[in-house]
Amino acid sequence: MSRFEMTTSTSTTGPDRRYLDLTVDELLVELASPSPVPGSGFAAAVAIAMGAATITMAARLSPDWPEGRGAAAQAETLRKRVMELASHNAEAYAAALAALRGREEKYRTRDETMGDALARAADVPLQIGDAATSVAALAAEVADRGERRFGADCAAAASLAVAGARAAATLVEVNLGTTSEDDRVKRARELIEDASASLEQALAAVG
Repeated sequence: MSRFEMTTSTSTTGPDRRYLDLTVDELLVELASPSPVPGSGFAAAVAIAMGAATITMAARLSPDWPEGRGAAAQAETLRKRVMELASHNAEAYAAALAALRGREEKYRTRDETMGDALARAADVPLQIGDAATSVAALAAEVADRGERRFGADCAAAASLAVAGARAAATLVEVNLGTTSEDDRVKRARELIEDASASLEQALAAVG
């Protein structure tokens, strides 16, 4: 069992920090534990956040680039946002699992509870995918305009963002359990394309 027991309620005041305050090794232990939570959506968000942190480093080490400080600040904002989404995703996933186990909310049927829980379990990964495109786009910009010797780091950061976007899109599609006609599924796939285009720009800057 995971040494953290995820509740099924979601916070309206901010992210649950039970995972956010762990070391990297502790996070990996939690992901490897015989518990479905925090899950792959959390892992995808962490990968994207690592990409954002790498961009922060590259921008901070670009003293001759006037916009470097602003780019670093933007990357830090994205990093923090994605980690908040990681926590929210774990909460949403736990709620969906509870609904699938048949737990009902007062005054609501099981189907209503399950439908809302699965929809939110898809909506949060969609937000993660959206953040991934922002991280990839910023990586391309820093690769092109920042210190040249950190261009490869930016390309690697964009690669992490693309991987996160792909993982998030998979979760959107699976959690919705619908056809490709669903607008959220289409949007998730578009986000992959956007992030991939930014990765190509970052790689071109390195080359």
